[in-house]
Amino acid sequence: METSEQVKQIKRSFRLYMNGVTAASMRCKGLEYKVNWGVSQPDLRRMAMQYGKDSALADALWNEQGVRECRLLATLIMPSDMMSEEMAMRWANDITSAELAEMLAFNLFQHLKFGYTLVRQLLDKDDVSRICAYNLMCRLLKRGEQPDMETLDKLLAVASVDIHTVDRQLLHSLINCLQCAEQINTEKALEVRQLLNNNGFDAF
Repeated sequence: METSEQVKQIKRSFRLYMNGVTAASMRCKGLEYKVNWGVSQPDLRRMAMQYGKDSALADALWNEQGVRECRLLATLIMPSDMMSEEMAMRWANDITSAELAEMLAFNLFQHLKFGYTLVRQLLDKDDVSRICAYNLMCRLLKRGEQPDMETLDKLLAVASVDIHTVDRQLLHSLINCLQCAEQINTEKALEVRQLLNNNGFDAF
């Protein structure tokens, strides 16, 4: 089956899992998408298992701009070993919500060989990109991948500004990341702990 036909088939199948209540709840929480069927994460994972890893299909789904389920499904079926740094940044530049930022980091970016390079690049971008950066760094740390000093220094520099944000989603991902760094990395643990404590957040 042609990739374009697969995309059409997948979009039709979303209707079977459509949940209007969930979609409305997401809109109330500020998760705005051009198209949102409210399909749950578990249902999307089951769909991903049916299609397996497929880079062409994943990229075609990602290019369905504004369609929540297409983009989330793309993060699940894209083979990490087929994603170049250029492609990763192209996808990253298309992040439009905290949900997508989190799922991109969790489902795909944490498995890339150039994860910390991506973290540094994302830290230079907008709020939603930094949500992805903080989630990605937390995942890499939990996987036992030690960051270089350049990444740690950049994290602390950007975090020292973001820790004053009123954006709860950005702050939540930032605090989780800093607590991971404080627990796992010893080289900057003291600086991380001081940043958390000086701003009223208790490090674990």
